[in-house]
Amino acid sequence: MTITLNSSVTNNADWKTQFQFTDGETGDLIDFTGATIEVEVRDSDGCKKIEASTGNGKLAIISTGIFEMTIPASEMQGLCPANYQAGGVYSLNGETISLFTGTLSIVSGVARL
Repeated sequence: MTITLNSSVTNNADWKTQFQFTDGETGDLIDFTGATIEVEVRDSDGCKKIEASTGNGKLAIISTGIFEMTIPASEMQGLCPANYQAGGVYSLNGETISLFTGTLSIVSGVARL
């Protein structure tokens, strides 16, 4: 069962967030050891705007069931204020499993250094 996630962030700063997932059947935290995890953000035309993965270093497994995503401000600044589609999957032992789908609202940030 996929989780629906709706969130908002500004486009003038790093986007850093942690995700925690449990197994829907057992309630145990999911062991992501050895998994490939990917989170994508796409615009309304389906064009990929952000790709974060364990492979490109923007996602890091922190502990059992928890991973952290960091998107630098330089990438966030390329996103115009709008609603975007977001989703995450992980692959482990030959299976690809959906973690979440949802909407990401980008809000224009005003303060810049």
